[in-house]
Amino acid sequence: MKNRKLYELVNFYHIGTDLSCAEAMFLACNEYYHLNLSEETRKMFSVMGIGMQTEQSCCGAFTVAVGIIGRMTAKEGQTDVDNMDGYRLIYKLTEFMMGLYETLHCAELQKLNIIGCENPCHAIVQGIAEKLEELLSNYGVYPSTNPSQLSS
Repeated sequence: MKNRKLYELVNFYHIGTDLSCAEAMFLACNEYYHLNLSEETRKMFSVMGIGMQTEQSCCGAFTVAVGIIGRMTAKEGQTDVDNMDGYRLIYKLTEFMMGLYETLHCAELQKLNIIGCENPCHAIVQGIAEKLEELLSNYGVYPSTNPSQLSS
């Protein structure tokens, strides 16, 4: 998987597999950013696909992307209210989704007709991965970066 973009890894894990959008996003981000997140962490994210398994909630790939933003921006011992960098990145990711799709709701996203895509979920998940990679690279996080060595 060397020299692939994040979206290519997401597509590898998502398209033609039994993995949900959330599982694919988690595995791709874990690999791409060398996070070494545990199997226990994967289990936490595993039920977030398909709109938290109900189609009645937020897109699982988006939810995992938000978790990854938190992982990359939160400082040791910092509370949520202090993570303004994380807030800004999540706002930009949300703005991206709302601008393109006008919703974060899984069931509504699955009903979209996206030209050139048999399954709209594949295009949406790829788009989230592309935007996440862009946002994190603008923040200074790259695939070879060790997140514990980040400073801002």
